[in-house]
Amino acid sequence: MAVFATFFDHILDMARQRDISVDKALEETRALGVTQVEVSAATVRRHMDALTRGLAGLGMTISSLPVFFDFGRNTDIESQAGPIFELAKDLNADRLLVIPGFTQGTPEETEIQTRNMLEGTARLGQLAEKAGLSLVMEDFDGAAAPFATSAGMLRFLDACPQLSVCFDTGNFRFMAEDELSAYEALRGKITHVHLKDRLFTPVHGDEGPEAVDGMTLYACPVGQGEIKISQVLELLKQDGYSGVYTVEHYNARDMLDCLRQSMAWLRERLD
Repeated sequence: MAVFATFFDHILDMARQRDISVDKALEETRALGVTQVEVSAATVRRHMDALTRGLAGLGMTISSLPVFFDFGRNTDIESQAGPIFELAKDLNADRLLVIPGFTQGTPEETEIQTRNMLEGTARLGQLAEKAGLSLVMEDFDGAAAPFATSAGMLRFLDACPQLSVCFDTGNFRFMAEDELSAYEALRGKITHVHLKDRLFTPVHGDEGPEAVDGMTLYACPVGQGEIKISQVLELLKQDGYSGVYTVEHYNARDMLDCLRQSMAWLRERLD
């Protein structure tokens, strides 16, 4: 049976949108079959009590901790990693989703920053392995992320043997890369999945980022957009994927309804 997660940020939005408590939003999420949450290090610090109390009461766990680093400008990896490792230990989390930084400046400056990120991620991998933590990296949807494409991700994978892929179905389109072509490029390296669909027209009144080719990518329930998620799921099945499926729909106007529709679509295909 598939294991499903969603973002704690979505649960916080759900509570705000529905005018309910975070505990109640977690209960609604758990009732839909979601057993894990993905929570950024910054969010944990602001909501530690509610998060740990709520998860424990519902038998839920943390699938990964997305962490923003600045390896491009700060090459003291140990000082950045130490507090995160302690946080992961406190939360019984065993996986970090690494965002090593973003570039800015001239092409020469951005290449130096990227090389620093590569070296920093490699060092982080060594430290994480000693701490018993696994590392994944996603195709972050930002032009300043040198890991926004499959080619960029492969560069980081080559630099860090401890690193594997978090395949985000909806983010490759931000850089105008086809998700199925990206899957083939990263095949055999995927240990974590973000299921994110995208609409190219605002059917649900939701919002979204503008891709590098000018296309606006609107949020929607999984299975209702333009991303080839059915095909990706079939490929994952063929490859024996047994990891977590994290349902993601940042910018949705109704997080709870979006999650309900996503989970209904997914459970027909994965349970």
